[in-house]
Amino acid sequence: MAAIVLLSPEPLAGKTTVAAGLALKTTAQGKTVSLHRIPGDPHAQSDAALFRELEGSTRDQASADITFAEAPGGEAASSLAQFPDARVLVVADASGPIEGLQHYCSQIGKGLRGVVFNKTPARRAQSLLAEAKAIGVKVFAVLLEDRLLAMPPLRDVVQALSAQTEHFNGRALDPLDRPVIATISADPGQSYFARYDASAVIVRSDKPDLQLAALNAGAECLIVTGGLPILSYVLERAEEDEIPLLRTGLDTIAAVERLEAIFGSAPFAGGNAKIERISDLLSDLDLAALFA
Repeated sequence: MAAIVLLSPEPLAGKTTVAAGLALKTTAQGKTVSLHRIPGDPHAQSDAALFRELEGSTRDQASADITFAEAPGGEAASSLAQFPDARVLVVADASGPIEGLQHYCSQIGKGLRGVVFNKTPARRAQSLLAEAKAIGVKVFAVLLEDRLLAMPPLRDVVQALSAQTEHFNGRALDPLDRPVIATISADPGQSYFARYDASAVIVRSDKPDLQLAALNAGAECLIVTGGLPILSYVLERAEEDEIPLLRTGLDTIAAVERLEAIFGSAPFAGGNAKIERISDLLSDLDLAALFA
């Protein structure tokens, strides 16, 4: 059994995302894969649950061709001791300082296969490669920023907004895709939402006409702010189409500020769309280089 350990200098660099994508890519090549989450941080339990549910993976490490093991962010020695012969990938958030990476990578030893820079702005990709080369850091991959991967799942939106939910069953991992703030005037509402292809609409609770316009324009989620009751005809329409309603007592500005805080910073929660996207982003990688 071969093992790949994913490390990072800091938490939330994207190790879970990369591990899931590599596992899916490896499975597509006909190999048996297991995913393991090394305990030691607050996200370990939820990551392990995600790995157990990932399609195509096995829980039996002994029978797997390759095991991908995700370590807690930070100190590497104790995690590597569990997989002494493993190859190692370091996952780093491209928005962080690069200077400390050289020292971090130097502690890993001969098993290191390189650094995966994650969440990289396209305009910074070339300069990042040059900076890494200048300090002797080997780059295995540069993953560009991706809108879908940055979107928080609806379950995190509910938590951030302290929202009550309706018609939410089975939708917890749906990404908050293309959120649009409703207009002030009801007159152009439906055409406005359609023009921006709004998937989720943030709308005041005292604007039932805009709520209905958003549903008529194809919105797949309503975030209703202000704490007032939603009128019955809006509730009935949402129930008919099984559209999730998230009701928060926050005003619109406060709700948007909380949503901004979780975009691109929430732990990876899975969901078919996101797993397929990270697999696509990794499609050009040469996995054989991990075992050279």
